[in-house]
Amino acid sequence: MANNDSEKTTVHQTEQRIYNRDSFLDNIAEKLGRERKITPVERPALKYRCHHDVMADKSQDELKAALIHYTETALGARAIETTKAELAATLKSACLHYVNNEEENTERRDSETILSADKRLLALVSPSELADQQHTVHVWDQSAGYEPNITIAERAQVGVVFAEQALAESGTMVLYSNPAQGRAVSLLPEASVFVVPKSALIPRLTQATAVLHEKARNGERIPSCVNFISGPSSTADIELIKVVGVHGPVYATYVIIDDM
Repeated sequence: MANNDSEKTTVHQTEQRIYNRDSFLDNIAEKLGRERKITPVERPALKYRCHHDVMADKSQDELKAALIHYTETALGARAIETTKAELAATLKSACLHYVNNEEENTERRDSETILSADKRLLALVSPSELADQQHTVHVWDQSAGYEPNITIAERAQVGVVFAEQALAESGTMVLYSNPAQGRAVSLLPEASVFVVPKSALIPRLTQATAVLHEKARNGERIPSCVNFISGPSSTADIELIKVVGVHGPVYATYVIIDDM
């Protein structure tokens, strides 16, 4: 009974936020020449639920293997396995990978990384562990406001974020926007580094959206933006020719924490 009351309250609150709802729907019913329907139409049960069966029998290690294979073969991104103990060293190496000019045989340039302030990430690694004399690490600072954070994100070569989930089927990282992890961290730098625990690997989009649906049903606040990012930015709009780095990061690395 408590759940029903909660659902009714949520519906009532939603209706209050929709202005001119009744007059709008009355007008549509009139134009269609029929009486307006007041009671909700029940959704028919799906005859087939095969989208829930894809990779449903896979273990976390099997999902990890599928994620890595797809990431490296189809997306052109890097995937690195590590442990909590080795995470700091792995992240530093991943960041410097994009600023070292070894192939061009030139000296390494000064570089900057912007790090998400997500408490789960900061509990695993300290910004000072990633920095050195030529590599500055900034942490997203909610209290500083919009402009200072955006300026740093635009200037940084690498952005490091913590992913909520990773989709093994499509090599996709799921990011929830929150005050500690602005969208700019993963979108503005030239390279993105995504940190994800092995325990957060799931088969596909079906499971990711189910989590959001359950949050909404329970009346929980859901993120203002959910980004599904599959490797570096790319497009194939022009004659199906894939072009990388058109509207976002040119490079991407997935760091999978194997013992989480």
